[in-house]
Amino acid sequence: MARMHHIGITVSDTTAATAFYAAATEGVVTGPLVKSGPAVDAATGHPGVEVLLTFIQAADGVFIELAEYRGTGAQPIDPDNGRVGAAHPAIVVDDIEATLSALAALGHRPLSQTMTATAGPMEGCRYVYVLGPDDVRVELLQEPHLSATPASP
Repeated sequence: MARMHHIGITVSDTTAATAFYAAATEGVVTGPLVKSGPAVDAATGHPGVEVLLTFIQAADGVFIELAEYRGTGAQPIDPDNGRVGAAHPAIVVDDIEATLSALAALGHRPLSQTMTATAGPMEGCRYVYVLGPDDVRVELLQEPHLSATPASP
């Protein structure tokens, strides 16, 4: 059975990215771990690279892997969602306003007002995009809460 293990995001500043994604997920942080050597060179296609890896595990067990490549002279890409090949993480949160407040304290603001999806697999979810570190668009989702049905007499 296939399932999601992690999403990887290349970052320019491990410390800032870790603070952002840890606040967004309330997840458990592992790292940074420093990786280098022939296997890393082969896997990344960047001979001589040193990669700082930090993993943030959300409550559902899925990880966000933050990778800071050192020694490559890498240029940033434009991660705008309107560009072919762009991707964005969508993080389910319990309280979208509380998460937005935590991210605002780190200097990250939403790109619009919070909206509610009206169709499809997100129907009823409240959502908003936040511009995260390195201009990665991060979607926050708050799932609809089912109201309890009162017991009949």
